[in-house]
Amino acid sequence: MRQVVVLAILMFACRIRSLRGLDRISDDARFRDNWCTLSRAVTATVVTSKQMTNVLGALDREEVSALRPWLIKELLDAKRLPDAFVQGHLMVGCDGTGIFSRPVFHCDQCLTQQHQDGTTTYLHLMLEAKILTHSGLALSVLSEPLLNPADGRYDKQDCESKAFKRLAPHLREVFPRQRLAFLLDSLYANGPTFHLLERLRAKFIANFKPGSIPTLYEEALLLARLDPDQSHTVLSGTQAHPIVSVYSWVNGLQYDGLSLNFVMCQETVDQKTTTFTWLTNFPVTRDTVVEIAAAGRLRWKIENEGFNEQKTGYELEHFCGCSNLNVMLSLYLVLQIAHLFMQLLAHGDLIDPVSALTHLAFLLCEALRNAPLPESLFEHDAPRFNIHFRKASP
Repeated sequence: MRQVVVLAILMFACRIRSLRGLDRISDDARFRDNWCTLSRAVTATVVTSKQMTNVLGALDREEVSALRPWLIKELLDAKRLPDAFVQGHLMVGCDGTGIFSRPVFHCDQCLTQQHQDGTTTYLHLMLEAKILTHSGLALSVLSEPLLNPADGRYDKQDCESKAFKRLAPHLREVFPRQRLAFLLDSLYANGPTFHLLERLRAKFIANFKPGSIPTLYEEALLLARLDPDQSHTVLSGTQAHPIVSVYSWVNGLQYDGLSLNFVMCQETVDQKTTTFTWLTNFPVTRDTVVEIAAAGRLRWKIENEGFNEQKTGYELEHFCGCSNLNVMLSLYLVLQIAHLFMQLLAHGDLIDPVSALTHLAFLLCEALRNAPLPESLFEHDAPRFNIHFRKASP
């Protein structure tokens, strides 16, 4: 099993673009030896890509999914993610992404989208929870697939809101004592989501747009204008390109039996002003408003460092086009593990900085094909060693 999982991780980490390409590379004697050394499963024979997908198809994907929380806990226990917190709470960004889209039927649990011309698109979507850091990491911790019941009995299709109601309690089960802060899109700026997170003893910072809760948005803007003392200005940038950030906030907004707080940041760069607004259950003061706003703006990293990178660099949608649903979802989960490792490698001091993760994947693949891994490093009684995060450039 270790050999199978490590092969799948290496396939994504090295950005091998197809199963056929994986077989060509894994037939290389040096790559094969290094793969067996990494997996600590040195055997007389090794699996092919077809055998790998057969095993993943028969495996309970919850077993694969459970690997990521274990990896994240290892990093947290070793205090390797010091910038993944806001007000002492671990930052978790949540967002949905598409992993499959075809105009032909795929499986009984596909979501469907009807078009005006009478055609149908069959979809598979995933709700993702990632640990976000100010240094740019977006580390997957849990995934919740959006699936219709296989028996076809449902009033409404599965959706991102329903999936979040399953994912958030699961995350609390995985981290029962960890203080959590959910960084959310404006889709989640609603009473049911806020009540759920209150019950889970979690904090949240949700993007807040005029159309989310219109009356509450107007009330928050009015109260912010009426109390200019609840304002804080920060100057940054350079003398040639100054950045002026004006923060304002309102505490104690009443909505659906909840007491919510409003944060607004108006940022002016080169005479162009952009406004950001959030709802949160963090208490907001002059001392905390900048930190809370910075955390709220981190949510976009789940799209840039997460989904966009995986779709363009890891061929996410190509590998998720297989006919077996369990293989598709298991490959998706393994991809998240590979992406986690490659982000840590890119931010670590083991190698020189690289300009892009694509180049790093090429270097890794070439190293595995040409440089023998010393087996002594992977023996159980081998001395322990650390790979540190590279210091940020000034």
